[in-house]
Formats: sequence, C-alpha cells, structure tokens
Amino acid sequence: MNKLVKKAKNGDKKAFEQLILYYQEDLYKIAKAHLFIEDDINDAIQETIILAYEYIGNLTNISKFKSWLIRILINECNAIYRKKKQENSVSYDSLEIEKYIKQDYEMKNNLEFYSLISNLNVEEKSILILYYVEGYKPKEISKILDINNNTVRSKILRAKNKIKNDLKEDYQYE
Repeated sequence: MNKLVKKAKNGDKKAFEQLILYYQEDLYKIAKAHLFIEDDINDAIQETIILAYEYIGNLTNISKFKSWLIRILINECNAIYRKKKQENSVSYDSLEIEKYIKQDYEMKNNLEFYSLISNLNVEEKSILILYYVEGYKPKEISKILDINNNTVRSKILRAKNKIKNDLKEDYQYE
C-alpha cells in the first residue's frame, strides 16, 4: 500500500485512483455514521477525494495515508452537518427515516450495529466505527480525531454504557 501512496504522492493518477477504490468502503461507512442522507454522504466522499488529490503532496508520512484520508472525510462530514444544521432544512425525524430507507445491501449486513449506535452523538459514532468496524486502536483513533487517547477510551466506555442502557430500556417496555 505504501508503494501506491508514494506513487500517488508523486503525481500518479492511477495509483491515487487505486487507493480511493481500496478505501471507498471505509469512507462510505464513516460518512454514513455522520450523515444519513445519501446525497450528503456522496458529497462528503467526493469532496474528500478532491481534497486528498489536491493535497497528497503535503502528506509527510505515507504510512498514515488512511488516517489522513479519514480525517479529511470527518472534517467534510462535520462541515456538511453544520451547514445543514444552520439551514434547518432537515428535521431529525426525516433524517432517521432517510437512514433506514436508503440502506444499501452492504449496510444491511451491519444494520444491527448501526441501529445500536443510532442514538449516540456523532463523535461517539465515529469512535465506535473506527474502533469496531475499522479495527483502529484507541491510540490511532486519538491521532485521527486529534483528541486525547484517554478521552477516546472513556468515550468508548461511555458509548458502550449508553448502548447497554438503551437495550435495557427497550427490553423493559416489551
């Protein structure tokens, strides 16, 4: 993978394209955790690809390409989320409905996980996706999200406790 990154950094468009194709599923999963509307997800991914292509020459450590790419994506998702929030054009209910209507085949395989994290805030969702889906360690997540390692660990624990409490509440009402 580092060879591809090095080629892409040196201007090889095919190498960059291969990198994006390799990471496209990861980008989609992370964007899906932040944004529920497919158009917004696609916009965030597209803008991420454009920015990554434009600034790959500035990447100092080629072994950190994936975390660098994810950081760009998270920033783009946050920008879209803030813009939508300011416009007040979409209600929470419509976001929830959109989330379940627009599930693609691959995401249906992970529907239980995404359903479990649906009540968490955006940062908690991001951390759990990076931790459980992408397999990053808390130390790596702290670098990607630019937050303290201990904060990542405590947010994982808090998010897990929130999920546990949500599950307890669900079973109490059945």
